[in-house]
Amino acid sequence: MAQIRRKGPNRYLISLYIGRDAQGKRKYHNEYFYGTKTEAQKRAAELHLTLKQKRGPASLAMTVGDYLKNWLEKIKGTVEERTLETYTWHVKRLISVIGHLQFYNLTAYELQEGMVKLQGKPKTIKGIYGTLKTAFRQAVAWGLINADPTAGLRAPRVPQEEKRVLTMEELHKLLEAAKGYKYYLVIRLLALTGARLGEILGLKWQDVDFKKETLTIKRSADSRRRKLKPEPKTASSKRTMKLDPETVGLLAAHKKGQKVIPLKDNLIFSCNGRVIRANAVRRTLNYALKKAGLDHIRPHDLRHTAGSLLLDAGYSFPTVAAFLGHSSPATTAAVYAHAVRKGVSVANILKDADQIADQSEKSQ
Repeated sequence: MAQIRRKGPNRYLISLYIGRDAQGKRKYHNEYFYGTKTEAQKRAAELHLTLKQKRGPASLAMTVGDYLKNWLEKIKGTVEERTLETYTWHVKRLISVIGHLQFYNLTAYELQEGMVKLQGKPKTIKGIYGTLKTAFRQAVAWGLINADPTAGLRAPRVPQEEKRVLTMEELHKLLEAAKGYKYYLVIRLLALTGARLGEILGLKWQDVDFKKETLTIKRSADSRRRKLKPEPKTASSKRTMKLDPETVGLLAAHKKGQKVIPLKDNLIFSCNGRVIRANAVRRTLNYALKKAGLDHIRPHDLRHTAGSLLLDAGYSFPTVAAFLGHSSPATTAAVYAHAVRKGVSVANILKDADQIADQSEKSQ
């Protein structure tokens, strides 16, 4: 809508909002008109129509591509490097399909029409949707837009993958088969502590208390860049867990056998003093699985195995959540729902009830 302000006898200022620039500042087209107010209103209507036709859909306003690039620049230093890499790759994909759209006055329908052009696996595309939603939520927080158009987006459905976990018998087979391999102790710690691979690779000797037989998770490691992170994944990831005597003995032997003097701030597992690569552990795990005659699993599946075995043994969700370093038992329940649903049957409950009734009749 045009604003008409009287600036003197038969003199008016016509001001039309024409969008925003790349920094989000409002832009106006201003024009002085001489005549009556009615004539000025007619001129404002003509001007509005002319400018709308001339400016095109995105020439005078910031595009979605402009905003996404600006967003990436502004969040540097506020997210981890790996996360920024993922965002950067997602933004590149997003710009190819919706980068030309006007950022302001954008609708969910326009976004949806563009997003359907994305090609790839459903899980990958869902991740790109997640990045777009994160970016637009930040735009609302910055006050650039009043409403989030991504709230109405429908992301592709990703089929729930059944988590591959080992039984107790399979775990015994794996650990036995892994003995003798270079990173056997890494695999053993993954299996017995339920820790993330980055947490195990980030361990220092100061984190082990040989007298109390405990291990404390204080940080994590980026195995791709082969460097330590000062903090683990979340605040709740910091935890201390009890070790069995055999594992403590293996750690003591490993410490004694290190070529470099194992000072307390040295890494327990390292290559030339640096964090070892995750692929080295994956190779060891694959060799051991093949030797044990077991199907392929990832190192992270050993964490799922530990959580599932504890739940199967009757430990509560709060206990397992603390063991795994989850932020809340609700997270544990969501991740390991398969473990508590397994084998549940009303027929079993009725059978148990019948047995109790039979025993009661016999006792009378």
